[in-house]
Amino acid sequence: MVKKSIAIVGVVLMLHGLAQAADSSSAAGGSSAGSGAGRSQPAHAGTWAAQGQLGLIMTSANTSTKSGNASFDVAHRMGRWTLSGGLAALYASSGQYSTQQDTNAHLQLDLELSPRTFWFSTVRWDRNLFTGFAYQESVASGGGFKFIQTHATLLAGELGLGYRREQPEILTTNSVGGVISRARQPVTNDAVLQAGLNYSHSITHLTRLVNILLVQYGSSDTTTTDNLSVQVKVDSSLSLAVGAQVVSNTNPPPGSVRHTDTVMTVNLVYALDNPKLSASAGTPLSVDGFNLP
Repeated sequence: MVKKSIAIVGVVLMLHGLAQAADSSSAAGGSSAGSGAGRSQPAHAGTWAAQGQLGLIMTSANTSTKSGNASFDVAHRMGRWTLSGGLAALYASSGQYSTQQDTNAHLQLDLELSPRTFWFSTVRWDRNLFTGFAYQESVASGGGFKFIQTHATLLAGELGLGYRREQPEILTTNSVGGVISRARQPVTNDAVLQAGLNYSHSITHLTRLVNILLVQYGSSDTTTTDNLSVQVKVDSSLSLAVGAQVVSNTNPPPGSVRHTDTVMTVNLVYALDNPKLSASAGTPLSVDGFNLP
């Protein structure tokens, strides 16, 4: 039920965000034509921010390999409230065997309490076929604080309490990492302490570094997810991004070979710019430049 609800809300936000992006881009294009200015100007995003990413690699030799990833994030500012959400998918295969399949979604609501403090509530769901968990889903709520907030740098932290459900499964794999069989184990439920850190720094007016860290500590397992991204702007809407994601589970089920998964990506990014709002983290920004994952 939670997975279906998240998917429905995510699709609605995606369609609404794309509509707003199209309207804003059209308005901005008309304004530029009227003024005759040759400079690239960001679209007037108002209370919306959105971005999509896509990466694809295919090789064919003695063994064919395929890998691809896609994501979409959107945020909407409503006075002191900010609603943000995102969907992401990752797939990789070697020959006839799938070696990576990961689908995740999140939805977060932030309430601004002061220029530096905010309260957040979030729902997360992850389905990774190779971590030893059929799914991991959680809800959490807590407070956040912006330690650094300048025109070039943002450093914000979050700390809260939540509840998590995990469905462990014992995997049997072959020599190339393909899963031969899955044996689901009893569902685990536990309270979690959730901590997050969001760092963004504009190296130049065209290049930005972003790191988003999330830790969920529970009695059964501690999950750590770290996303690092460097993005270089190509024009007013398009960017190239190089990213690295590290996901670690301290106590995966028996049969999981690795406790840590690492993914490197090179993506094309299309974004609806909004210097006061981040598409992937609902916290309002005052960082000059463009949005990043």
